[in-house]
Amino acid sequence: MKKLFFLIPFFLYASILSDIKQNELNIDRLKSVKEAKETKRSWINPVMLQYLYQKDNISGYQSTTNQFSISINQPIFKSGAIYYSIKYADILKKYKLKNLELQKRALIKQALDLAFDYKINLLNKKILDLKIKNAKIDVERKKEAFLSGTGDSSLLDNAILNLNNLKLSMQDVISSLIQIKSAFKNLSDVNIETVKLPYFNILSKSEYLNKNIELLTQKEFEKIKYYLYKMQLGNQLLTISFNGSYNYKKYENKRISDKQNYYTVGLSATLPIDMNAKTRVEKTKLDYLKSKYLFEDKKRALLNTFNMILAQINSLKKKIKIYKENIKIYDSLINSTKESIKAGSATQLDLEVLENSKMASFLEIKIINLKIQKNLLELYYKLVSFSNR
Repeated sequence: MKKLFFLIPFFLYASILSDIKQNELNIDRLKSVKEAKETKRSWINPVMLQYLYQKDNISGYQSTTNQFSISINQPIFKSGAIYYSIKYADILKKYKLKNLELQKRALIKQALDLAFDYKINLLNKKILDLKIKNAKIDVERKKEAFLSGTGDSSLLDNAILNLNNLKLSMQDVISSLIQIKSAFKNLSDVNIETVKLPYFNILSKSEYLNKNIELLTQKEFEKIKYYLYKMQLGNQLLTISFNGSYNYKKYENKRISDKQNYYTVGLSATLPIDMNAKTRVEKTKLDYLKSKYLFEDKKRALLNTFNMILAQINSLKKKIKIYKENIKIYDSLINSTKESIKAGSATQLDLEVLENSKMASFLEIKIINLKIQKNLLELYYKLVSFSNR
């Protein structure tokens, strides 16, 4: 049966994360959305409300004053700075959300890496079990040969040491399984033994780069630096602001009662003369130019990663060929051993050793296939979407 392809990244596997991890990520996402709204409105100045109540007896009479005012001083034109501040807020939101998505994917990848390692260690445990069986047979043979006077004690010692070393390796694998389970529980509420691992196909360089969230995020970072440069440039040029206020004042004492209502409306133009203005603009422009190189640098790093992983996969595939050749050799030896058993020149133990070795080769191939998928996960977890070919 064909395995399901990992179609939409982490749509199916996001549930592997624990509720605690998902809640943390959701809060960070909501915070980013709120911050983006705040940034988008940052060019809008607050409306100022002011109320004053005052008593005095300066004139020899007790007087009271009630005063209320509402005013605004709002830039409506800043030589493009307002427009670019809105564009900056929009792109900053996308940038932050993509970074949060990458954080989420990194956690899911970490959980899946542990699930792959767990499956690999389970297979290693089976391989060691087969090797221990063969080592026990080897010890019994060397022991019989030594006791019958036809064997060497050093050969028996080496066989016993080999058996014990395999047993020690088995304990290491069991310890690794426990550690992997513990690490997985820090990320997920799912039972690691029930995790269904994804299956990936080899993809092209263009697919890897065009759909890579990390590279897309770096491109948005370049836009952020561009908008900051344009904002800084606009802030050093002409600004036109709308000014308005409404005022109410009531003054009372025994001799006088006075009320005033008035408003002011107007426009103001300002042009800052700042010796450091040009330097600030040039600094933001340099940041923007550097962001272009950072994009190309990230692209090159991703290509190097892609080529390295494909080289590792090709090396693993060559190992599979070697194990398949071993299996063919074991098949031939098993057939000849069966004939030898019939002829009385071989024993059932000889056949068991060969069959165990053949099974170990099958399990090694399974491990290598899992390692190939784990390598491909390194490429796929950053992609926007995939399609099965």
